[in-house]
Amino acid sequence: VDATGCKVKVEELTKQRDQSNNELEQLRKQLQENQNQWTVPRGAVQLKRSEELGHGGWGYVVKGTFRRKMVAVKCIYTAIASEKNMDRVRREINTMALVRHPNLVLFIAAVLDNPEGPLIVTE
Repeated sequence: VDATGCKVKVEELTKQRDQSNNELEQLRKQLQENQNQWTVPRGAVQLKRSEELGHGGWGYVVKGTFRRKMVAVKCIYTAIASEKNMDRVRREINTMALVRHPNLVLFIAAVLDNPEGPLIVTE
């Protein structure tokens, strides 16, 4: 391959990289917009910690209220709330926010600013 061929290939790869970076930035903006739609402040969710519904490796579920409706609230353990795991939690929440099926609990909202760890509010 001559120098001209290498230069053309480098230009193609640079163009592909720039397109990928643009797509990534658009996806980040879309993710932020989606997150703004389902994020609520901590004060909007009241927990009934004495009424635990279950627990697992990532957290526990208790009864709660949101806008005067009875809900289930998944409380993520503080120890789990590392930045790496928070990305996973956000992805899970984004997926839940998009999925509707009669056999799945309905995602309602999430609290990300809770000092004790994120909360996921479902029906």
